[in-house]
Amino acid sequence: DPDTGGKLLGAKPCDDLYILYLNRGSLRLNNGQYAAALSDLELADQYRGKLDATILQNRARARELTSDYKGADRDYTLSIQMAGSNPKEIAPFWLRGALVKFQLGESIAALELVRRVEGRFPEAPEVRAALAVLLWKRGDEDGARRKFLEIPDLARRKFLDEEYLRVTIAWPPKCLGVLREIQTAVGDELWGRH
Repeated sequence: DPDTGGKLLGAKPCDDLYILYLNRGSLRLNNGQYAAALSDLELADQYRGKLDATILQNRARARELTSDYKGADRDYTLSIQMAGSNPKEIAPFWLRGALVKFQLGESIAALELVRRVEGRFPEAPEVRAALAVLLWKRGDEDGARRKFLEIPDLARRKFLDEEYLRVTIAWPPKCLGVLREIQTAVGDELWGRH
């Protein structure tokens, strides 16, 4: 029983109890129960007793969604470091880590990380949009416009959908503000008025 820490009278201790908390925390995270997910993922980390990339990634996301950006950054950074420098180990969650860094004001580190993600997933709309946001904030407005317009029209329209932005991809607030500036600059905000 995960709620009693596996301490049942006469029960054999469970060395893999962390998996139950990880699973439940992941389910809660996917169901929008962010605080409960974070609690479960903290317990998964305690029971695991050593660094675990899957726990770190999920806990980082839970922290991000509860606006604990510093905690999310620590977990994302550790998980990314665990992957090493192998380009095949670059995963989509690295983009989340970059956006958290941007939210914290670490624009250079965020841009470096997004560039690595872009190398692995060059045509992904969310990667292109994130890179456009970082370029815009850096002052490269022409580069940002070009990168944003590389996103096919139908995919780019999703970035006008508030539910998509706040729920599906759940970008941090600072990113959303810059994204709006880019959309205005390229004329995409006009799509939202029809």
